[in-house]
Amino acid sequence: MLNLALHPVLALALQTPPAPAAGTSNELVGALMGLLLGIIQLIIGLSIAAFAINKGFAIVGKMLEGINIWAEVKKKNIAVAALGAGVVISYTNVIGSGIEAMTKGVGNLANLDWSAGLSAIIGGVFSLVIALLVASFAITVTFRVMDKLTTDINEKDEFRNNNIAIGVVYAGIMIGVSGLIAAGVSGIGARVADLVNAIL
Repeated sequence: MLNLALHPVLALALQTPPAPAAGTSNELVGALMGLLLGIIQLIIGLSIAAFAINKGFAIVGKMLEGINIWAEVKKKNIAVAALGAGVVISYTNVIGSGIEAMTKGVGNLANLDWSAGLSAIIGGVFSLVIALLVASFAITVTFRVMDKLTTDINEKDEFRNNNIAIGVVYAGIMIGVSGLIAAGVSGIGARVADLVNAIL
């Protein structure tokens, strides 16, 4: 009897050839599904971005009681422009957390993990709805709270008079607060996904 340990080439030749990889068609289906869902997600993301920009400027106009943002930008009012940019970034930050939760679900579906994918997408949609509801409310409340805390400053007059410093400070506050809100929204989406997973 041959000692195969002494003849590695012979041992290799006598091994059973590996079976062809099963699931190659599953990988193709998963990849195509991932591509399709990615395109749908991109379209949804672009639509929500356009909505967020319009909503952000509407919030600024409401907070500053009738200031026309584009007219102020045309007059090179940097304070109003900074606030507008801060609000739009804040809004998209919060909504982005809902879209990120959906991305995880798309990844699971692309790997044909239907249960985890479905629960992650349901959690992501729920996060997105919560984000849309919370974003404008939180930004408005933050502006009002700051208005109450700074009793010796009339913010609206300062913005009208192009006080760049107040524009930068408010933009920073809005962006900072939005990061905290986005984290909370992501947490809600993840818990909803866990709940759906447990039900399924």
